[in-house]
Amino acid sequence: MKIVLDSGILIGFSQTCFLPLMPEIKKNIGELIVTTGVKYECVDRVRNNMKYKLSSLRIEEYIDEFVFTVVGGSKELNEKTNRILNLSNSIFSINNNPLHLVDFGEAECLALLGLTNADCLAIDERTTRMLVEYPEGLLEVLKRKYRNKKIVFNAEKYEKFKEEIGNVSVIRSVDLLSYAYESKIIPSYMLKKEYLKSALYALKFNGCAVSFEEIDEYINKV
Repeated sequence: MKIVLDSGILIGFSQTCFLPLMPEIKKNIGELIVTTGVKYECVDRVRNNMKYKLSSLRIEEYIDEFVFTVVGGSKELNEKTNRILNLSNSIFSINNNPLHLVDFGEAECLALLGLTNADCLAIDERTTRMLVEYPEGLLEVLKRKYRNKKIVFNAEKYEKFKEEIGNVSVIRSVDLLSYAYESKIIPSYMLKKEYLKSALYALKFNGCAVSFEEIDEYINKV
């Protein structure tokens, strides 16, 4: 199994000190892939920013140890990324102006999925996940955000976008952590429900788009 990881997953796991779980997750699941764009976002770009330097050093360590496989730089990937970027940011418009929804790193992850035959995308950012899985729901979110101003959904552009990305399964950092918990590949002291709940909340407050109700469902399931 192959999973493409967005930068938010790496940053969330680094900030909450869960990166040490990644080698065991890899051993049980398969290859963990990051794009050169994602590496740039969470390592290279912030290398000299003391606010994020510790996080970047932690992530770089796992890249150097080949826990994460860095892929990118090919002409084919760049062209596909740009097509996805242009399509995704022209699906919704307001007052005839396209709404920018997807950044380069996220588009590159989506492009890499098909080129590497990866099984799923791990991403914490809500907008891209909803665009892939539930565009109708994203339309309602945008209507609320822009206070019911007329938002136009371009179905033709969305179909072309789906053709580019293919069938994409999406998971979040909370799903990876719950998998580690259920598979018992985490330290024994973390197996208490209260610890899991606190860990899921930590990921939420570090950028994972998960509701309090979903966290309760996770806890109830275990």
